[in-house]
Amino acid sequence: MKNKAAEISVLAWESDGILLERYAYKSGSVEPLPRHSHEEYQFGLSFNCQGEYHYRGAYHSIPTGSLSVIHSGEVHAPSDRNYLPAPAHFEMMHINPKWLHTIAAEMAEKPANLPFFPTAFLTDSKLNHLFLALQAVVNQKTSELEQDIALLDFLSYLIRRYASNSPSVCSLKPPHAAVMLACDYLHAHYASEISLDTLAAIAGLSRFHFCRIFRKEIGVSSSAYQTQLRIAQAKKLLVQGFSITKVATATGFYDQSHFGWHFKRQIGVTPGAYVSKTAITS
Repeated sequence: MKNKAAEISVLAWESDGILLERYAYKSGSVEPLPRHSHEEYQFGLSFNCQGEYHYRGAYHSIPTGSLSVIHSGEVHAPSDRNYLPAPAHFEMMHINPKWLHTIAAEMAEKPANLPFFPTAFLTDSKLNHLFLALQAVVNQKTSELEQDIALLDFLSYLIRRYASNSPSVCSLKPPHAAVMLACDYLHAHYASEISLDTLAAIAGLSRFHFCRIFRKEIGVSSSAYQTQLRIAQAKKLLVQGFSITKVATATGFYDQSHFGWHFKRQIGVTPGAYVSKTAITS
């Protein structure tokens, strides 16, 4: 009896040269994909199925929980197996080389070569965490600043730790007064969409070095700082009797769900529970 074809579902998000994908396979027969290449770097993380690539003239088994790495422009092919005995879930990212090139140059503070990764996979729990954090902020439609920083955090860690031609990074400068200018800007525009480019320009630094110095001085990322400012203002508005929907909009959150997720994460209760507890107390 012929094996039933595996059911496949895909969720995808794309923005400015970055394509994120989430795949879910049910068990069954699958069609192997042909050899191919693409301009983008490709990264993949499997949660419950060992991966396999034909890459650089050899077959590479990718252990579950390891991040696969396919370099820009290199011919490769996924596994040639034609049957999955169990469900498989994995997440992928295809990213234009311009992002890695730009961040490598920011790290070096001068023109840099395109990062080169000599191995087919990397086993690093922190790298996985940064990769999944990037997937999450894009999926949840969080702020522009949060997405910018998640991308920079993932790529700068990846390049610094695993590129064979990783640029040397200068030591952190003493506390930088320019960071305070960025803080002032965030206070004045906390509800607006603010890019990392904007804050770095205000501070007169590259995005990479701005993020390093901001965290060093303030203790959290600039996106976390913006969220803290938004939640602090949201608490005041809720106590004043504004509806949760209006508060979410007024403080710059994408929607009520996005607001509720961040509020509970910061305060420990949902906005609705916060309002009812406040009313009882008063």
